[in-house]
Amino acid sequence: MDVELIKSPIPIIMMVIYIAIVIWMAWYQGFSKKALERKKNQTFEDYLTGGKSRNAIIVFLITCVTFYSGTTFTGRVGFFYNFGVAGLNSVITCAATGLVMYFLSEKVWPIAKKYRLSTLPDIMELRYQSRYVKMLVSLIIVCFNIIWLITEIRTLGLAMNLASGGTLPIVVGSAIAFTIIIIYVATGGVNSVSMVDSFSACVMLGGSLMVLTYIISHFFGGSLGDMFHSAQEAASTLYAGETQAPIFTLANSGNYNRPYWVSNIVLGTLVMLVYPSNFMSICLAKNVREVKKSSLATAASGIWLSIYGIFGACVLGAVAKGYTIQNPEAGLLELCSLGGNPIMLGLVCTFILAAALGTLDSTLISLSGLVSNDLITNVMHIRKGTPPVGADGVQSAEAIQQRVQKDAKKEVFRTRIIVVILGVIGFCFSLTDLPLLTLLTDMATNGMVLVTPTIAAGLFWKKATPHGAIASMLVAEAVYLGMYFSGIRYVWGGFFLGFPAIFCGIITIIVVSLATEKKFYEKHSAQTDIFKDFFIRGRVSAWIRENM
Repeated sequence: MDVELIKSPIPIIMMVIYIAIVIWMAWYQGFSKKALERKKNQTFEDYLTGGKSRNAIIVFLITCVTFYSGTTFTGRVGFFYNFGVAGLNSVITCAATGLVMYFLSEKVWPIAKKYRLSTLPDIMELRYQSRYVKMLVSLIIVCFNIIWLITEIRTLGLAMNLASGGTLPIVVGSAIAFTIIIIYVATGGVNSVSMVDSFSACVMLGGSLMVLTYIISHFFGGSLGDMFHSAQEAASTLYAGETQAPIFTLANSGNYNRPYWVSNIVLGTLVMLVYPSNFMSICLAKNVREVKKSSLATAASGIWLSIYGIFGACVLGAVAKGYTIQNPEAGLLELCSLGGNPIMLGLVCTFILAAALGTLDSTLISLSGLVSNDLITNVMHIRKGTPPVGADGVQSAEAIQQRVQKDAKKEVFRTRIIVVILGVIGFCFSLTDLPLLTLLTDMATNGMVLVTPTIAAGLFWKKATPHGAIASMLVAEAVYLGMYFSGIRYVWGGFFLGFPAIFCGIITIIVVSLATEKKFYEKHSAQTDIFKDFFIRGRVSAWIRENM
């Protein structure tokens, strides 16, 4: 049975209602009387992290909708359709990331709160007492992270196109939705992002469960057993003789074998720890307890993330029932069309849009913060010879407040401009099929994960030095890019290139730091109390209780 998308106004009406609510939220956080009053004395910290004032529920919802992008319900469904459980690695990655964020919270949040820091490179500047470490960390993260911004812009257009029954071109749909995002991110900052993302997460979570219930009920008589049996039957026919035929068994051969799984889980977990919007989520919370609660909820939500695998099995099962699926990545939309239910089709389009929008706005604001604060402003400080944060050794609340307030309006204005510029650049790249785009997609995770030795050593190793950090990042990136451009794609039977590269980075930071440790810490004896803040448990929390 062939599929043709339902020609009904209902899906586009549902999406317009969702967009209208988002626009109202954007106005409320950007232009209402309360918002305008708040902006009068707004600092960069307020713009990017909301003054670290959100509760666990809000932080969880923002993290959730950032993790579960629009491609969760398109590309990942199609991947499971083609390769079975090999596509479920992100379920484990999500759970692992939540748990690691839980244990990092006691280290990261208090330091960010005390020193009024807003980005991960900010913390690295303080720890290593080096603006060059800050610049290199932010440069690597921005270069490799922007590709995910570009791919999600395309998902926006796809959702709008399908909701309109194909009448609205993908480019036009992307332009409309992304323009709305740029406007509310630029005007409302994280206040707009947190409000919209909380709403979008509810739409995504609730809508996806409703659609799943409908599909299983309509196509499989409400039987999960029938659905899984039909999926295996279809896979055996479609992939007969191939390694993916048993879709519920992880094969140890082919491109998506166990080394592929291990690579995705290990490197995927590490890269999410340096993903800028995840760090922003940690800094949004009002205390460590709220970070921990949201982290545990994020870890538990990994179970829910397996829904895209169930959706993939539903699409396969429908094939066994005699239905024709033209594009597995649009399988959810095709099933709702086959079921003749425009409301369900509209719901799918809306929660795909909500998921894509939630990922895009948090990625856009966090990347803009890095470009504005950690690259442009940081380079200006380097040219002026301004010492790093904490270089004077002064830790009074008044001194920290003065630093944050100085040039605050200029920093916020610069960040708003960067949001617009970065958004336009991302949109323009999303219109192309440049070889560079494909190259960056393949390189994104492997390239960005190579800053983790610098981050981990800075947070947990007393002997780490800026010389070791810079050398580590340069060596690791050189090893990775050297292997990649020489034609090597996998090592050791299927492991990602990030493994040997990060190993070289770890060795480098250990060797160079040990060689430069004595001289560096003797020179920076005035910052001894700052270094103690990183390694004496409870020290910073006690300071916060007394001074804030």
